[in-house]
Order: sequence, then C-alpha cells, then structure tokens
Amino acid sequence: MSSLMGVRPTKGYLMDLKRRIGFIERGCEFLKLKRDHLAKELTASLEVLRGRRKLLLENLREAYRALTAAYISLGPTEVKSQARSIRRSLELEVLPRSVMGVRYPYVKILRKPRIEGELDITLSHAAEKVLSILEELIQLAEFEARAERIADELGKTNRKVNALENTIIPSYRRVIKFIQDKLDEESLEELVRMKLIGGALARRRA
Repeated sequence: MSSLMGVRPTKGYLMDLKRRIGFIERGCEFLKLKRDHLAKELTASLEVLRGRRKLLLENLREAYRALTAAYISLGPTEVKSQARSIRRSLELEVLPRSVMGVRYPYVKILRKPRIEGELDITLSHAAEKVLSILEELIQLAEFEARAERIADELGKTNRKVNALENTIIPSYRRVIKFIQDKLDEESLEELVRMKLIGGALARRRA
C-alpha cells in the first residue's frame, strides 16, 4: 500500500478498508498489552536472576572453602576414597511452561545424588554444600532460559507494534483519506452538475 496508484475510490472499498484498519488497530492494542506484560515479566525475571546469582556466588565460595578444609584435613587420597560413597546420578525431566504464549523449559528434578555411608564431618559438610549448589545451578539455568526467551519475544512484539503504528496503519489511513477525498470531490461535481441541469431545465420552461 505504498502507492495510491490503482486504488479503487469506491464506497464499498472504503468500507472494506475501514473494517480492515479497525481489525488492525485492535490487534495493535492487543500487542501493546502483550508487550507491557512481557516487559513486566522480564523485569521480574531479571530481579530474581540477580538475586539468585548473588546467592549462588556466596554459596560457591562457601563450598570452595568447605572443600579446601576437607582436603587440608583428610588429604586428596582420603577425600577421593570417601567421595565414592556418594551414589545415584542426577535425573531430570524438562517440561514446557509458557507465559503470554512464550514457551520456556521447566526443569523437574526426579532424583538427586545422595550420600550413602559415613563421611568425615568436614567432607560431609562440603558434600552437602556442593549438592545444594547443583540444584541452585539448575534453577538458575531455568530462569536464564525464561528471561532470554521473554526478552526475545518482547523484541519481536515491539517490532510488530512499531511496524503497525509507524508504517501499516498510517498507510491504510492515507488510502482511506485519498478515497474519502475522491468521493467528496465526485459528490461535489455531481451536485454542481445537477444544479446546472436544473438551471438549464428551468430556463427552458421559462
């Protein structure tokens, strides 16, 4: 619709265009609501991410200190020997979730590694720290994926809104105005013509 060439200046086409632009404007309003909701969701997700990353870094430092203490107390050989009592592998299930139509992965932990057997108290403390961090890492990855996909959808939605507001809707309005002006011009010409014909008939009767 970049050009007005070939536009049919008829009432029927004008009504059709008005119906179309009404539908497009309603769609644009829905996209704006979606954009605003996604922006709020993204802001909330980023706040959670910042908090979780800070907490994770603190817990990583604690775990590193606990592991260092265990190595100093027991020695590398004994740490490796006792670490064999940590059994069972980590089992996960990745499930889909969505917000405003944006799908992101939700990670469900089905089975966690656990300690089977006696550990030295320093190594037990370190193992508990490491296992708890493992769960935090999974949750952090889930939130990062959520924030990334929301941000991507927010960008797409914003581009659609901009295209509708700045290009498509103004283009439709230009065509509507062109047709309205043409129809008004034709109506005026018809009115003038009818007056001229009426005047001519009146003179003839006289």
